Amino acid sequence: MQQLTGLDEMFLSLDTGRTTGHVAGIAFFDKRAEPRDEVAFLRARVADRLTRLPVLRWRLHGAPLGIDGRYWVDGPVDLHEHVVGIRLPRPGTQAQLHAVIDKIMGTLLPRDLPMWRIFVIEGLEDGRFVYVIKMTHGLADGSVLWMLFDQLSDHPSEELPEVPMSAEPRGGGAEMFARGLLGLMNKPAKGLRLQADAIKWAAGKLRSDGPGFVPDSLARIVPGELSKPITALANKRRGPGEPKVGPFLPSLAPPMSPFNGTVTANLGLVYYDFALADLRKVGKIVGGTINDAALAITAGALRAYMAENGGIIDRPLITSTPVSWRSGDEKERFANHIFMLFQPLATHLADPMERLKFARETALSAKANWDGLPTHLTRRASEWMPSFTLGPMMKVMSFIPGQYVPKTFNVSVSNVKGPKDKPFYGGAEMQRYVVYGFLSTGSGLLIGGQSLGDRMVFSATICKDIVTHYEDLPRHLHDALAELLALAD
Repeated sequence: MQQLTGLDEMFLSLDTGRTTGHVAGIAFFDKRAEPRDEVAFLRARVADRLTRLPVLRWRLHGAPLGIDGRYWVDGPVDLHEHVVGIRLPRPGTQAQLHAVIDKIMGTLLPRDLPMWRIFVIEGLEDGRFVYVIKMTHGLADGSVLWMLFDQLSDHPSEELPEVPMSAEPRGGGAEMFARGLLGLMNKPAKGLRLQADAIKWAAGKLRSDGPGFVPDSLARIVPGELSKPITALANKRRGPGEPKVGPFLPSLAPPMSPFNGTVTANLGLVYYDFALADLRKVGKIVGGTINDAALAITAGALRAYMAENGGIIDRPLITSTPVSWRSGDEKERFANHIFMLFQPLATHLADPMERLKFARETALSAKANWDGLPTHLTRRASEWMPSFTLGPMMKVMSFIPGQYVPKTFNVSVSNVKGPKDKPFYGGAEMQRYVVYGFLSTGSGLLIGGQSLGDRMVFSATICKDIVTHYEDLPRHLHDALAELLALAD
C-alpha cells in the first residue's frame, strides 16, 4: 500500500471525462518470420514479471472519512482484462492504426481496477504489429512507462526486487485510517521541519553566493512581468557568459495561440522520425545539445504552422517541460517525481539561427534558475497540495471556454534520452518507440519524444478540436530541421 503524493493526485485530476491524464508508449515491430499468438505471449510475460512490478497490481482506494488522501492498494490482476488484442480490419492502413490508438487514448481507465492496459494491435498491411502500454499519469511519471517496456523485455536492464503478491487486496480500511490519522498528526512537525530546512538552505546560499542571493531569489520567485525590475537588478552584476536570472513563471498571461482552446477527448497523434546525429549536428552550431536543437526545431515548426493558420504572434510562446526530481534515493520507486520547467519558445523570431541561439540561452537560464530554487524542499511542500479540491476544480475548468481558462503555458515540449540498444520480446526486436502524451486544460498540443538506438521520434499529441490542421506538423518539423542543417553545413 502506498499513499498518493500531491503530484499523483494532480495528474489524476485531469481525468475529467472531457480530458484524460493518461500516457502511453507505442512500440512498433516488424513482421515475424514465424507467426505466434502475440496476446498469449504478452499475457504470459506480464504474469511472469508481476512479482517485480507491484505498480501493475495497484488499484485506487480512498481512506475512510477522507482522512489524509488516497492510497494505491495491492491486489489481484485479471490479465484477460488488462492485456487485450485488437486486429485491424483490412487493409490495415496506418490511418486505421492511428484511429484505433486515438480511441484508446480518449477513453478513461476505470478507477476500480488497476489503471493500466496493454493493447496488442495486429493486422497491419505490411505485417507489422504494435504494443501500446497505456497508464494513468497518477500512477507514475513517464520514466516508469519506459521501465515497464524494459522489464517486460527478454533481458531487462535492471533486476527489480520481488514483492510478494496477494490473492486478495492488501491494505484494509483500518490500516488506511490509522496511517491517515498518523499522517495528520505528524503534519505540524513536518511543517516545522520544512520551515527550518528552508531557513537553513537560505542561510547556506547567502554564505556561498553573498548579497546577490536576495535579488536572484526574488527574481526567480516573483512571477512573470512583475519580476522585470528585480530581474534587471539581478542581471546587472552577471557576466556575459553567465545564464540570466529570470522568473520561474516567465509570463502571467501567455499569448493566445492556435494551440490553445477548450481541450476535449478528441485526440490525435502525428510524428516525425529524426536521426540523433542530425540533432547533435544542429545543437553543436551554438555549442549546445540535442535539447537545444529540439527546442529550435519545435519553434520553427510552430511558427510555420501559425503562418498558415491565423498569423504569427509577435511574442514568444511559453513551453512547459518536465524535469525529473529523481535522485535514486526515493522510497517510492513508482510515483511521480517530476515538476514542470517553463521557458519562452522562439516562435517570434524569423531567423533560424536566432531561434537556435534563443533556445540555447533560454534553456541554460531555465536550468540555472531551477537549480537556484530549493527544489528538494518543493517536493516535500507538495504534500500540502489540497488534493481533495483538485478533481472538482479541474472538472469545472474543463467546461470553461479555452480563452478564459487561466494558463501558465501554451504548449508542452519534452525529449528524453532513451536506451542505445533496442529491447527484444520473445526474439522480436522493437524497431520504433513513440510517446502518446496527455493534454492539460487549455493546451491542445504536446510535442515529445524519447530516443531509441540512433533515432528519436518527435510525436505531437493534439486535440483535433483545437489544432485543426495537425497533419501539417510533421512537414513543418522536417522543414525546420532542414533549414538548421543547412546552417550547419
